[in-house]
Amino acid sequence: MLLVLAGLLVFVAGAWLKFSAGPADVDIAVVEKCRAQMDKRGSDAALRDKCEEAAFAHMIIATDAAGAARAISAANENEIGGEALAMFLLGLGAVLTIGGVLVGRRRG
Repeated sequence: MLLVLAGLLVFVAGAWLKFSAGPADVDIAVVEKCRAQMDKRGSDAALRDKCEEAAFAHMIIATDAAGAARAISAANENEIGGEALAMFLLGLGAVLTIGGVLVGRRRG
């Protein structure tokens, strides 16, 4: 029973990480620069809203390709790390829960 509870707790923690995480946060100054660029280009509101995503904002305000690639890569690494942790916790929680159920059936 303890194994099942631990599994469910880990599973819920993984699910919370998975579904509460969004795109990486970006500095407010970068967001404002991005929005200014989007205004100059005459973009619609949907594109201006995307300026709150780190990768998109850095892509828009980049002055050279190498700088844009570095900024986008750094933003994506943060997202990938959080996603990997969430998926690991989901898997571990599922395994612990199933293992706990199987052990409980064997005993009783």
